[in-house]
Amino acid sequence: MNNLKSIFNLISALLKTGLSPAPVVPPPLILVGGPQRPGMNSRMITTRIIARKSEAGAPVGPLPSGAESVDEKMERIRIEEIISSLISEARITIVIPPGTPVTTVGGNAGGPVISQGVTTNYTQGYGIIQ
Repeated sequence: MNNLKSIFNLISALLKTGLSPAPVVPPPLILVGGPQRPGMNSRMITTRIIARKSEAGAPVGPLPSGAESVDEKMERIRIEEIISSLISEARITIVIPPGTPVTTVGGNAGGPVISQGVTTNYTQGYGIIQ
């Protein structure tokens, strides 16, 4: 019984430490840095994973017969499927909280009209992963 309790405590502690939130990226950095990102590329990700397998002591490269490694083929297929799923099925939801400042620009026969205010309700938007 004591063993079971210590295992439970260990698992509980691991779960608590593993669930730290991702760091918050300030909006100006997203605005400037977002367009600079190259986008996801399954071939590049696969290449990096296969290159890092040697860190774990796994064999990399062609088989002794010269054929491509089945493990490396499966790695490529796995990454292609994950990236394909992220790009075609993932959904990113953004929420703009009440009180967010807004500026609007418009015009009419009298000339340009500029107004400022704040949002009064939560606003939701969607994005895509590239």
